[in-house]
Amino acid sequence: MPVHATTVVPPQFEELVAKSDYIVRVVVKSVNAQMHTDGPHRHITTSVELDVREVISGTPPQPLVLKMLGGKVGTEEMTVDGTPKFQVGDEDILFVHGNGVQFCPLVALLHGRYPIKSDASTGRQFMTRGDGSLLADEQDVARPMMLAEKSSPTPSPVPAKSALNPADFVIRIKAAVAKHNASIQPQP
Repeated sequence: MPVHATTVVPPQFEELVAKSDYIVRVVVKSVNAQMHTDGPHRHITTSVELDVREVISGTPPQPLVLKMLGGKVGTEEMTVDGTPKFQVGDEDILFVHGNGVQFCPLVALLHGRYPIKSDASTGRQFMTRGDGSLLADEQDVARPMMLAEKSSPTPSPVPAKSALNPADFVIRIKAAVAKHNASIQPQP
């Protein structure tokens, strides 16, 4: 019997950046789920091995493997609403916090994942949000998301050609990191 109880307050862009242990552009290398048994209790965890293409902020471990609660082993599946499902070959920008400590190591669950897609006709890369909707501006991270399993992606107010490209998103992230770092530095 499924139970749904995940609630997430969408973070502002600056908050998303500030809460991240590290921010990386990655490609998913492998996804492996395992069943764990502790006496009468059982649960599934998934390890997502990532190929780090760019470190945007912080110092991720090498190799980078995200540890998440949930997954599918054989016919048994454990799902956690609001957590992303990764597939080999996915390319993303990830805002990571508490890897190996929290049930989902992304800041604000799906709000910590930004898939990179390509326009089939032009080849232009563009950013989407964790629910598949387009990312036109970094402040769009604060819009609520619809869970992919329950609905189609949130309608986007802009066409794909107006969505941020990965390089512009990285520039905006780095600017926010610099601003955050400057705000926490002691003043002489």
